[in-house]
Amino acid sequence: MIKDEDKCKKHVIGSILRFMEPGLTPMLVLCSLLMPALMHAQEEQAVSERFDLHLDVKNMHLWHGGVVTPGAMFASAIEYKSTNQKFTAGLWGGAGFSGDYKEFSYYAHYRFKPNFRVSLISHNNYSNSEEVNIFSYDKYTSPNFVDVVLEYTLSEQTPLTVYWSTILFGNGGDFEVNNDGSVSDSYSTYAELRYLLFPMQKTQVMLFLGGAFSLTTEKTFYSDSANITAFGLTLQRDVEILSGNFPVSATALWNPETKVGALQLGISLF
Repeated sequence: MIKDEDKCKKHVIGSILRFMEPGLTPMLVLCSLLMPALMHAQEEQAVSERFDLHLDVKNMHLWHGGVVTPGAMFASAIEYKSTNQKFTAGLWGGAGFSGDYKEFSYYAHYRFKPNFRVSLISHNNYSNSEEVNIFSYDKYTSPNFVDVVLEYTLSEQTPLTVYWSTILFGNGGDFEVNNDGSVSDSYSTYAELRYLLFPMQKTQVMLFLGGAFSLTTEKTFYSDSANITAFGLTLQRDVEILSGNFPVSATALWNPETKVGALQLGISLF
């Protein structure tokens, strides 16, 4: 019975091939050979589309209530996003126009929910370092440090975001020397509340209030003791330049700890 079925299949296939155009069979063979290569190329294209580039230009750079550099700078980034858009890994570079500011940092985000994201960031600012070692996290000699960041937004109806950053290790300075000469790590935390006004309008306004504290030492990376270290507002809107729309933002910052105020203006080119 099996042999009869095999003969029948061969007869049907042979009949189909006999009625095909003379040049069709070689085409089928060629397609069967090229199909794996074409599928592989499509997979490679899909992977390559997960990478992205970004470039911002700012008149200065603010971070966690401090002025990282008072001069104009470029901020560039290379990013990779997973297929489901939940995981992001990237490299971030900051460079001052005058060459005095230099930073090369790494980061990874994971978005558990649309309103909840966790990040791990390695900040590597070697602007004032005479001996640069990008791989060192020695708290006594290296400016590099790693912090974990949590961001949670209540809802679209209540656009209040809680931002929490705690330094895990690294950085010469995030510790306190005790009276007996011993050293206590600060594990400094910067926490910030952000509230978005007019979220559906062309111009968005965000109010923010941030402070620094440590659970293990009096001093922190940002202040001599627990204190409010940042408050202000950020305006953001798209501006048309040469037939293109570019996101432009302006941040006004006041720091009660350092008695410093600043206005940062930035544009995202891509």
